[in-house]
Amino acid sequence: MARSDPYRNFRFRVEIDGLQTAGFSEVEALATTTDVIEYREGTDPAHPRKLSGLTKYGNITLKQGMT
Repeated sequence: MARSDPYRNFRFRVEIDGLQTAGFSEVEALATTTDVIEYREGTDPAHPRKLSGLTKYGNITLKQGMT
């Protein structure tokens, strides 16, 4: 006898400790920003170097799902 998978029709699944606990059809894309750090040593030319700094991530929005 075949078992019914309630999350079969969803594109994205949430798994916690090896157990599937939710399924969703849509996930809203993450918004990311990376801060810029300007760096210059005393012997460098007048223009500063730019280094990547702290990266921040936005919230994830899960839509049309079932838990």
